[in-house]
Amino acid sequence: MAAPEIRLADPGEYPLLDALTCARLGIDVSVPHPDRPRNDAQHPRTPEEWARLIPYADALSNATKLAQKCCLDLRPERLTPPPPELPAGLTAREYLRRRAEGGLLAFYLPRDRPTASIRLETELATVEELALEGFFLSAAKVTDYCQEHGILAAGRGSAAGSVLCYVLGITLSDPVKHNLLFERFLHTGRQTMPDVDIDIASSRRAQVLAWVEQRWGADGAGEAMVTNRITYRLPSAVQDLGRALGMPPELWDRLNRSLGRDHRHDRPHRAALAKEVFTEVLGDAPVKRQLLRLLGLFDHNFFRHHAPHSGGVVLSGKPLTYYGPLTRSSGGIRTLQFDKDDVEHLGLIKLDLLGLRMLGVLERAREDVTRLTGRWLDFGDLPDDAGVWNRLQLGDTVALLQIEPPAQTIMTARLRPENMTDLAHQIALVRPGPIQSGTVHPYVRRRLGEEPVPTLREPLQSILRPSLNVLLFQEQILRLAVHYAGMDWVQADGFRKQVSRAEEPEDLARLKRGFLDGARRTCDASEQEAAEVFGWCAAFRGYGFAESHAWAFAQHSYASAYLCHHFPAPYLAAFLTEAPGMWPPHTTALEAGRWGVSLLPLSVNRSEVAYRAESTTQVRIPLTAVDGVSEETARQIVLERQLGGPFMSIEAAYDRLPLSRDQHARLAKAGAYGDRARRKALFTLTALANARPAGTQGLLAPATAAPELDALSADELLHLDLGLTSVTASGRDLLDGQRSHLRDLGCVPLGGIRHGSSVWIAGSIASRQKPPSARGFAFFVLQDGSERVQIIISPDLWEAHRGVLRDADGLVVYGPVTVQGRAATLKAERLMDLPLNRKKAPRPSGTVTADTASGPSVMQERSPQAVVQEAGRRRVRRPFCPG
Repeated sequence: MAAPEIRLADPGEYPLLDALTCARLGIDVSVPHPDRPRNDAQHPRTPEEWARLIPYADALSNATKLAQKCCLDLRPERLTPPPPELPAGLTAREYLRRRAEGGLLAFYLPRDRPTASIRLETELATVEELALEGFFLSAAKVTDYCQEHGILAAGRGSAAGSVLCYVLGITLSDPVKHNLLFERFLHTGRQTMPDVDIDIASSRRAQVLAWVEQRWGADGAGEAMVTNRITYRLPSAVQDLGRALGMPPELWDRLNRSLGRDHRHDRPHRAALAKEVFTEVLGDAPVKRQLLRLLGLFDHNFFRHHAPHSGGVVLSGKPLTYYGPLTRSSGGIRTLQFDKDDVEHLGLIKLDLLGLRMLGVLERAREDVTRLTGRWLDFGDLPDDAGVWNRLQLGDTVALLQIEPPAQTIMTARLRPENMTDLAHQIALVRPGPIQSGTVHPYVRRRLGEEPVPTLREPLQSILRPSLNVLLFQEQILRLAVHYAGMDWVQADGFRKQVSRAEEPEDLARLKRGFLDGARRTCDASEQEAAEVFGWCAAFRGYGFAESHAWAFAQHSYASAYLCHHFPAPYLAAFLTEAPGMWPPHTTALEAGRWGVSLLPLSVNRSEVAYRAESTTQVRIPLTAVDGVSEETARQIVLERQLGGPFMSIEAAYDRLPLSRDQHARLAKAGAYGDRARRKALFTLTALANARPAGTQGLLAPATAAPELDALSADELLHLDLGLTSVTASGRDLLDGQRSHLRDLGCVPLGGIRHGSSVWIAGSIASRQKPPSARGFAFFVLQDGSERVQIIISPDLWEAHRGVLRDADGLVVYGPVTVQGRAATLKAERLMDLPLNRKKAPRPSGTVTADTASGPSVMQERSPQAVVQEAGRRRVRRPFCPG
């Protein structure tokens, strides 16, 4: 039988195959290995060519016969959810109806039940027609488990448009109250599983996944995570090929850092676009030509490896090995080697159990609120608080879910939300779909009364009225397709997906013709009007929210704002522990000073494993904040302290804690053994470490008395704090030592800038963003204490200062300012570097390498060309990569 192994589409790809094989094996191209490909022969050929090469006349026909006998169709005739657990004597249909009817009584007041009951009956009829009772009972089983174990969990996505999901406790938003669309979630023509995303407090997600594996995968085969197909981007390709070509790690790492925000998302075959970066780092070294040549051989979406999906768990009534092999990831997660689309086509049930850090924040903060005040918060029934809305209207959104990025902060201050509808609309507005479709500016102007809301003909008016007659949500595209263009729900769902993915003009033209014909038949719409409506749908191409999704996030956003406003210390402790936001911890801690909350210093006798509110105004820095101290190590310290009492001295801590020398040193430098005696603590620990291992007691105590040591300056303490723990209890900022100098330069403090002025400002860089959809613009955020300003950097200015913007810790910038509430923006016209870290050596133009030829490692500065040339002298290049 003929079964040749095919690895190449073309013989010319052999150099890339060999290089990637070397990278996988952990060797470079100068090292022989039996698993390396030997030549370029493993490529497809015609049957005639195979017949000439294979010396068996019937080998090809036998292979064809075997392939035909092994052929099977895995596609199901209908969806196949796993069988649920049922009470004795009840079918899945009966049990689902019983639970749904009980939930209807619990969640709806008598005046609202008739409307909700009609929708529930419609949804149950759809579920029964598709035989999906087991799907909904399985999803409810997961949220039941979370509720029973005190784990915050909430369904979102299109499932939030279902009354059935609401009364089963899967989702928290009332779809009747908010007029959410069920057909976006499920309809009778659907041939794939409905989409249920369940957000779970991230710190408890592992517990839920372990239970799910036990519940559905006890036999080892009924539960697994779907995988993501990770494809190459330019940085990952440079890393793998650099390793294979024998480039020193520090060199390809510097090359990756230099690619920066301009090229990090590029595919490898587009490396020529970054040729100037390759020249900047590699100069004219031969390896540059070899690297660019190999990168050019990559195909688009070239596969690199499988990785577990962020939350997609497959549940099956039959062993998943029927469909494909099961493997364990490096993190111990059982995975099925299909992606989410494969699973959908196979008709398997998939629940997205997603870890949401903000739910972990709410859960932790609620516990601290209860401990400190005795009050228990029900996040599903928080009061509508005017103080919270007033705070949001000022753009005071740092550390709040979904609305803390600068673009959302500016939008919050501009739109001034007053209720949950306003907040849900705002969250949905700042998304690629609405931005690219031109929705944002008309919506904002109409919302602010700067232009009238136009009157549209029916059914356009009814569909778009809630969003001021602009297209804002995915459901609106479905409603337009059904009620305006005359499609059924199956066709409308297909239209929505196709129009969002269509790239070729002929594909869009085909969809447009069908839409225009349907609009003419259904509504007697003119071709001009129908073409305009189709243009709205076609422009809504980027990622956009379902309305149900926006409502679910709006609830979490309001809950975070409520906690931050009324219980700032518990909220800060939870937020810094779970780290769900975009800002560095130091930025959040400085902002908390405005809330009236301060940080308490690290202490081996007071700090816990996580940030903890010690009062309503103070939060203690935890042991895990120290770089190099793991959660397990911190737990070991806390348990020893609770079992054996406080550590009465540095010597006692060293004797009782079997930590590594480096961990003891890091704790000392971070101030855990005394905030003002760090040098003394480090001297004592070094003397002890030279005498005996930590965690042991010697017969003779070494001399540990420290000599007179200079006290650390305030700047040195600040840099130690930020370098080791990313926060400081001192309340100081990096600019504190430079304010007089900045005033001399004419810089205006960030808190003193005025709307409409053009000024020089300065600050440390808190955030860098250069999204691909921004047409070359970059968005930085400068901070000074608790004040922040967003900087808009044009493509020309970016090109002129690429190196500075990539490497700087701080900036001095000039330009016009826009201020609204606490949201401030400056459009940069001029800028320069602001060095802030005095302990940080200037960034050299060459490459730093370790010379280990003679004794201890000595760091030396050397040019990239010298590094590459020396590497070339030590290594032999294979013939397939000529210089």
